[in-house]
Amino acid sequence: MEGTVFTPCLEGMKNVKSEEGQMLTKPFLDTCKLILPVIEKFGAAMTLVKSDIGGNISDPLGI
Repeated sequence: MEGTVFTPCLEGMKNVKSEEGQMLTKPFLDTCKLILPVIEKFGAAMTLVKSDIGGNISDPLGI
């Protein structure tokens, strides 16, 4: 079966938890970045949303 625009995100989600079940921050944020091209496909109306999400991913502490 061929992948969709969501395939990279879904594959990335497999790596966001440690064997102990703890969320791993860096792999989680890297996976979140994969959703940006999906949002981009919705067009110019989603530009602000994409920018906001991208900003939160690149600077999650707001510092």
